[in-house]
Amino acid sequence: MMQPIVNTEPVENEFFLRDGHVYFSGLYENTLLKGIVPEDFHCWHYWGKSSTACFMGGVCLRGADPVSFQVLNYAYAIDKWAVYTTSGRVPDAELATFHVLDNGQNESGAPQGYAKDSQQVYFHNGDGKVKIIKGAEASTFRSFGDTFFAVDSKRIYAYGKQLPKADLTSWELLPHWYSHDAKRVYYLNREIKGVDLASFAVCTPLDAAPLADHMARDKYHFYQNDERIEESLWVERMQEMIQGK
Repeated sequence: MMQPIVNTEPVENEFFLRDGHVYFSGLYENTLLKGIVPEDFHCWHYWGKSSTACFMGGVCLRGADPVSFQVLNYAYAIDKWAVYTTSGRVPDAELATFHVLDNGQNESGAPQGYAKDSQQVYFHNGDGKVKIIKGAEASTFRSFGDTFFAVDSKRIYAYGKQLPKADLTSWELLPHWYSHDAKRVYYLNREIKGVDLASFAVCTPLDAAPLADHMARDKYHFYQNDERIEESLWVERMQEMIQGK
């Protein structure tokens, strides 16, 4: 996935060339990669390597092996020694069977996603933390590809957690992080109590901004994400979303 560096202008979270040196363009400042020769540097977004060192952004990954180092997706990279994420190494990963299950980037652009080896399932959240999903069945576990939802032969998972009491056979994923089974409605990994399932509808505009709140309703109540709000406030926020404020 990594290619010779060609960028000459700073783009946030990318490497670039300036005056014969390699820099990383971070959120607040540009970081010089000391001792790195442009002709010896390959990169892909915020992952990079030379013949002597590997990088995640402007941070050198100590002990990483440049020869075997490869990018798996936005959230994960691997070499012969370890699996790496934007927050460091993944402890105790089984390297021979480790693989990613989605592209590792959520809809807002942050690194996030599922991966697994033969024994365990991992979730990298949008804040850079990686956790082992306890109780997940690695052999049947698969991501829905959106970096939020996943399933194994027994359970549904949302944002790295099991959906409480979800019925696998009747569960259905809806737009904008909502889902339901025959008895319950969920927002991400939280059940929304008191919903009229028969009339429940997701109302967030399809072209809403990635970080916009999500809106839904049933014939009795109005919801912002998983919170019940007054109808007047709900209507106001829907109008703001439609008008693009």
